[in-house]
Amino acid sequence: MILRGLRKTWKPAIFQGKRTLKGYFEGWYYKFADKNGKNVAALIPGISLDVAGKHPHAFIQFLDDSGILSHYFRYEIKEFITSDKNSGIWVAGSFFSPTRIEINIDDPLKKIKGTLEFKDISPWPVKLFSPGAMGWYAFVPAMECYHGVLSFDHLITGGLELNGKYVDYTGGRGYIEKDWGRSFPRYHIWVQTNHFDNPGTSLMVSVADVPWLGGSFDGFIIGFWHEGRLYRFTTYTGAKITTIFSDNQRLVLHVQTKKQRLEVEVTYLRGAQLLTPVLGDMQGRLSESLAASTHLKLFQLYKGSETLLFEGTGRHTGLEIEGELSSKKERLKVILA
Repeated sequence: MILRGLRKTWKPAIFQGKRTLKGYFEGWYYKFADKNGKNVAALIPGISLDVAGKHPHAFIQFLDDSGILSHYFRYEIKEFITSDKNSGIWVAGSFFSPTRIEINIDDPLKKIKGTLEFKDISPWPVKLFSPGAMGWYAFVPAMECYHGVLSFDHLITGGLELNGKYVDYTGGRGYIEKDWGRSFPRYHIWVQTNHFDNPGTSLMVSVADVPWLGGSFDGFIIGFWHEGRLYRFTTYTGAKITTIFSDNQRLVLHVQTKKQRLEVEVTYLRGAQLLTPVLGDMQGRLSESLAASTHLKLFQLYKGSETLLFEGTGRHTGLEIEGELSSKKERLKVILA
């Protein structure tokens, strides 16, 4: 058990917790779109272990890009099974891994069945002193929430039957990430898109309030995957957010390192409601859109000059903006319209 506890830090895809914990959650996020971008959806399997231990359970959440449809399927904790060997989990007969999901949900309100295979997954690189998206923060114990990117972008084969309608996802693109810990941050911004004109390009943005030593700081993990290379803009690499602008129509974010600058502008639409963890218990609420649009520019900086490396627009953007961003005006240089 001790060896597994040490080893799992370098394997963010596997189950990081224990079913005996209290005040703990863990959730995997699978986003997928068909070849033509007409059917975009997400499945979120996970485990919820409340502090009191009165109603621990497993779950699968489903949402689509309509901004309306979402559903939370709740299961007994005994129906949550994990395997380190294939980084897989089973939730009540449905299977999830970084390379394959098999869904078998037969609920009075909704039926979802089918199999999706994922080819050429591209996870955030895991290194000895930087095991994934969290960097060296992955070694810090008892953080409120940890984050992992299991695949920035991959090709999908297979399909799903949604309430009697079959959707063929073959030729489409997918994305996988996960979170684990006690609670979602008090405030956070999350952006994700991997539907640019050229497949293999993907953006993930996470900005949040991070409790630390009795206070808190504004932490961020931003990864831009392009042509097999990861451009990292993170708190632990010394990157700086220079601008965040948010109103009821768009989000603008500029961040830079000594070598690159990333400019992101998201035009967003209404989202569906998801349940989120509060001390392990899935009682929080947030709105997530899968139909936003992201315009992105990446610049190379060198001796006072800059060169445009990439410019493009990502469709089917996942977007969450939750919490009191205005209270962080000085620390994040927020400009609120």
